[in-house]
Amino acid sequence: MAGSPPRAYLPRACPPRACPPRAWTWAAIVALFLLMTMGNIVSATGSGLGCPDWPLCHGRLLPPAQTEVLIEFSHRLKAIPFTLLLLVTVVLTWRRTPARAPRRLSLILVALLAAQIGLGGVTVLFKLPDLVSTAHLVNALLILAGLVMLAEGTRAHPPVPARLKRLAMAGLAALLLQLALGGYVRHAGAGLACPDFPLCSGSLLPHNWESAVHWIHRWLGVALLGLFVHLALAARRTALAGPAAVAAVLAVLQVALGIMAVLGGLAVPLRAAHAVVAYALWGVLVWLSVLAECWSAVARDTETPGGEIISGVGRAS
Repeated sequence: MAGSPPRAYLPRACPPRACPPRAWTWAAIVALFLLMTMGNIVSATGSGLGCPDWPLCHGRLLPPAQTEVLIEFSHRLKAIPFTLLLLVTVVLTWRRTPARAPRRLSLILVALLAAQIGLGGVTVLFKLPDLVSTAHLVNALLILAGLVMLAEGTRAHPPVPARLKRLAMAGLAALLLQLALGGYVRHAGAGLACPDFPLCSGSLLPHNWESAVHWIHRWLGVALLGLFVHLALAARRTALAGPAAVAAVLAVLQVALGIMAVLGGLAVPLRAAHAVVAYALWGVLVWLSVLAECWSAVARDTETPGGEIISGVGRAS
């Protein structure tokens, strides 16, 4: 009827046999998490130049049996199964679903994979530049997010209050910034720029560039802890209650490990655990945002009440 308000398009969950391959996608997610964990161990042990050339290692396919070399080479080897799993996921997505949104998302993942391989090579060939190493981490986080969206975004989920969606997206953006800062702190060797806690070298405020980055990373983490606890409380009795509670617990653990890592002089186990929990927190928060239907226009086609399929559009214009 003329003058009536536009009607929202309905979410279109794909039929089970026409969805992107969830099992393959989750296998790629697990492989990527293990790859990122190994990359963190490489950084924590100072083995980033264990193989000083690329794509070979000391000019050989099989490297010499030295500890730092084997740690770095193990990271490279773990990239092979992840790459294969991601490519299989993309191929099966194109074969199984005609929907444009998941197909487009899968192509974005291929582009991010190519960028990740290139960044890995540049990182080694240019002797671990801080900003390139940080970009390498951020790109991996984006691939992880895209895979979670591809695995779960095509499924319809119960509605949640709009304020929870806003909290989830604000937390996701702030957490990406926090993880980028953490990566820079790690690669720039600023992990002990503030060697005490809660002060910074006995002062309330930092005194140089490295300590300033460390100080911002530290207190942004505390602020995010408050945000995730607030999100968990706000999500009670909603479909997001479980993942929001997990995110809050991981945030508490993350802050505790950060404090322990500083006071423990960046002991490798604490430093590695701090980063691994951060990756897990990122994955859980992306999953939570998918459950909140924050990415339905990215991962799932929509349809009008008359059945017309609109790719990547949530409402009528």
